[in-house]
Amino acid sequence: MINWNLDYKMIDIHTHMGPEYPIYYPEHDADSMVRYMDECGVELIVSAPCEDLFVTGSVRRDITTAMRTYPDRIKGYFAFNPNTGATVQEMEKAFAENPGYVGLKFLPDYHRTNITDPSYADALAFANERKLIVLSHTWGLSMNAEQCNSAEKIRQIVETYPDLKFIMGHSIQGQSDIAIKIAKDYENAYLDLCDTGRFNGIIEKMVAAVGAQKVLYATDAPMQGYRFIQGAVLAADITDAEKKLIFRDNALRLLNMEDK
Repeated sequence: MINWNLDYKMIDIHTHMGPEYPIYYPEHDADSMVRYMDECGVELIVSAPCEDLFVTGSVRRDITTAMRTYPDRIKGYFAFNPNTGATVQEMEKAFAENPGYVGLKFLPDYHRTNITDPSYADALAFANERKLIVLSHTWGLSMNAEQCNSAEKIRQIVETYPDLKFIMGHSIQGQSDIAIKIAKDYENAYLDLCDTGRFNGIIEKMVAAVGAQKVLYATDAPMQGYRFIQGAVLAADITDAEKKLIFRDNALRLLNMEDK
């Protein structure tokens, strides 16, 4: 019997916020996301709103307002688009004014720009200097048959910038075995279960290869619900202690937060 009645709350390291064309989901604003979190036993999320990721010139009101309204429930990623850019001074100002920011979010495939392109260099150096989290979409081969964030490029990034904490969003689908190897080879590389935990046996494979301390609970909520990956982890043939690392303790460590 799977035990859903855990004695701790979960932390989701990979979420979004706001409407996204052409998908509709009602629980997309901060208030409804927090209500949904309460229903699913999620204490804290880290979010990169869709507007920030896709709309040129976004002023990031969704995430800055959410972080101020729910400082103990919502942290934020500063979304970096290499096509529109953000200077180091702009990033410094955003982080200084919004202490809820914990890192940067990249979407190389969607922005049609290799993560190794010079347009990312300042943002990566900014994160590396401050030992921030970088959550990047990673995929072996995109829908456009491009490899903007494939395994060999991710390996270059984690090797070049050893002080940032690099979360491989979706664990380089199509090259997950290499993603696992990267997480094993580099202390600053982490595996993300978002849309990956659905593969039979993948969680057990990750834990056996690199240890549960390198695997993170991540969902893409509200695009996908919190329960989907929760079920995958709870049903995995790993120990309860390993499940708690995935659901909570690893995120606390990356966020430099103490448990309550």
